[in-house]
Amino acid sequence: MTLRIKLLLSFSLFIAALLGLGIWSAMRLSAMGENSRLIIANNYESLIAAQEMKESLERQDSDALFIFINQRERALKRLPQHRQQFDAAYEKAARNITEPGEAVVIETLRRRRAEYYSKVDAFLANRPTIDDSGQYFSTLEPVFNQLRADCDQLLKINQEAMLSKSDSAQAAARRWFQLTIALAGGLVLAGIILAFLLAGLIVRPVRELTETASKIAGGNLNARATIPSRDELGILAAEFNRMAERVQQVRQSDIGRLLIAQQTTEAAIDSLAEPVLVTDADGRVSKLNRAAARVFNLPTHTPATGGKLEDLVGNNRIPVAVMEALNKQQTVSAETFGSTVSIVVNDVEHAFRLRTNPMRDEEGVLLGAVVLLEDVTHLKEVDKLKSNFINTSAFQLRKPLNDLQMGIHVMLGETAGELNDNQRDVIFACRDDSEKLEKIIVDLVQLSRIESGEELPVIESVNADQFFRRIDEKLRPQVEARDLTFRMEIDQSPNNLQMDSRQVEKVISELISNAIRCTPRGGEISVRAATRDQYLLISVSDTGRGIPAEYLPNIFARFTRIPEAPSGGTGLGLAICKRLIEAQGGQISVQSESGRGSIFTLALPQSQG
Repeated sequence: MTLRIKLLLSFSLFIAALLGLGIWSAMRLSAMGENSRLIIANNYESLIAAQEMKESLERQDSDALFIFINQRERALKRLPQHRQQFDAAYEKAARNITEPGEAVVIETLRRRRAEYYSKVDAFLANRPTIDDSGQYFSTLEPVFNQLRADCDQLLKINQEAMLSKSDSAQAAARRWFQLTIALAGGLVLAGIILAFLLAGLIVRPVRELTETASKIAGGNLNARATIPSRDELGILAAEFNRMAERVQQVRQSDIGRLLIAQQTTEAAIDSLAEPVLVTDADGRVSKLNRAAARVFNLPTHTPATGGKLEDLVGNNRIPVAVMEALNKQQTVSAETFGSTVSIVVNDVEHAFRLRTNPMRDEEGVLLGAVVLLEDVTHLKEVDKLKSNFINTSAFQLRKPLNDLQMGIHVMLGETAGELNDNQRDVIFACRDDSEKLEKIIVDLVQLSRIESGEELPVIESVNADQFFRRIDEKLRPQVEARDLTFRMEIDQSPNNLQMDSRQVEKVISELISNAIRCTPRGGEISVRAATRDQYLLISVSDTGRGIPAEYLPNIFARFTRIPEAPSGGTGLGLAICKRLIEAQGGQISVQSESGRGSIFTLALPQSQG
């Protein structure tokens, strides 16, 4: 027997009794209904209208408050709808005045409604901000409270009238209630008995299904429901067990393993002690771990459609690194202490080393970027000791080096005696080596000062035309003297640049000097500048020998020398360039192939103004 037939048979006994009781009660209810109709006609419509006016009034007040959370368009769109609701409810109440004092309240509502609408329109027209919240509390809130109190008064009048009429209706209903209580009591007793009978029929199988579902949700995929009946509950249990078996199969399939791998990956990122941020291909945050949430005071589950990275972290260096990693599709890292990112965590300033890596799928399609921030605050203190040692050592080396150079100068001037050709060649070689040593000492001192943060950039507004004209006048003669073509292509927008012009000019000069040494006669050196996404991009390209791919990852490291490269440098120039640009919140990158020249690109952040 099916569960449906069982239930029909169980309740069929009630049908006849309920039918008789229903017919007998219908006659009594008809009389009571007439009384209820009078209450609804005279008071209930006004009661509902007053309640609707209160609700629409409170929504209008919320619309005014939306202005303070930058939801002006939403507020202006919703406000007319809520006014229309208020006006409709008001007209309904005005057409149904049945109680003493109700007309006075309706008239008061009409006047204060006009006053409130006028003040809300004036308030929105001034386009207030959060700083204008005092205007809301001084002008709108008092009228809002009065208008709401009038609605409450209308509610009270009709409620009291309904209570009075209800008392008379209750007296009549009480008489009929006493007559029907005996019949209803018998039906209740029968219902209790039937409920106990149905409990064993329905509740126990449902409880069995519930407990089995809880076990499966807890991870026990082998759990199954045992219901021997063949009714609908038995069929449901069989289908439930089939579903559990399918879930177990899916769990063991590739999709299940993929879900487990995704959960494992997210758990691994969250367990890292270092801050990690994951962005999509547009630079928007799609994932951050708990450490990053603590550092930037952010929620741990930022949606993939979240805001831009610079809006969340409030630091220019990180968005620049992400942009560079996405555009160049290569790792961007700041390995020095002078180029670290400073972030205040719990009122204590920490230094973080920034590493940004592009993410690609198996087919090489760019998915986004991963940002890792390594806390090197304690190592930065050690780096200060290193910088002090280098400065002290350089100072101690300068005096004997100066004495050596003076001795070489005296020897070449033959003040101490005439030199033969072999002696003069040796002295010239010594002079060249001493000059190289002096340049190395100077570069080491400057690099140490940059890395320790002692040589900070001075960011100021620089006229773009004057800056690039000065670059052209200074460097063009050097390039053309080597029988090379020099080109400059400058985007004139914006007219003013935000940077330390002295340091940027030094970087460009160093890059062009390297290009001159590596480009054969008849080649070309170009300088191009443009703005994109609030960044100034300056590229220095040449048609020289290029850089082998195996040297590109370490090209900005100290003393990196490429075999067969022309001599003349100290191996510190590019390292200094990288530190100078990163100290201004920018990035420097290189693209090169052997035999096809090189392109060095500077990315400097510009103000929004």
